[in-house]
Amino acid sequence: MVDKVAKGHRLVMVNRELIELSGVRKVQSFDPKEIVLETELGILSVKGNQLGIKLLNLEEGLVDLEGSVDALIYHRNSSSNSRRGFLNRVFR
Repeated sequence: MVDKVAKGHRLVMVNRELIELSGVRKVQSFDPKEIVLETELGILSVKGNQLGIKLLNLEEGLVDLEGSVDALIYHRNSSSNSRRGFLNRVFR
């Protein structure tokens, strides 16, 4: 369905049951109710039920998820902020 060449971050969702992602750097956590991914644009949480990883190719930055999707959340404190020290975040 989606051209599988990763150029930047792309998210395609079909019927709230299938998500095709590009630009994924890392899977931070995974369980059937929430999958947390580090993308080129920051941290993405996918919340729902019976979530699973259908395709995982981190060399190309590709991930396909399946299950019942309830929410997609991009977190403000992306990977760039998490790499900074605690004191830098407090005193910015």
